[in-house]
Amino acid sequence: MIIGIPAEELRAFLKACPDSEEVTEGEYVLDLYDAETPMSYDILVDAKACRVLAARRLLFSEEEDGWYLGEEVEDQALIESALHAAMTGET
Repeated sequence: MIIGIPAEELRAFLKACPDSEEVTEGEYVLDLYDAETPMSYDILVDAKACRVLAARRLLFSEEEDGWYLGEEVEDQALIESALHAAMTGET
């Protein structure tokens, strides 16, 4: 899904974020652990647009003492608002 965040702003955030990793040129994996709804993203940023290739909820297991991927998120408003909050430090 194409999201309405400017590519250069998102790219700068992803490059600076310690919970983001560039897996191939322009494709990033981002984990937002501190978000209201913790999520993991697969994001593609190119000169024309930003695309969320996948978004999944992150769930924490007390028993395993770690995070794991939950169900897929398809709500574009939720995806964009979580990214925007992380970019502006509102998480």
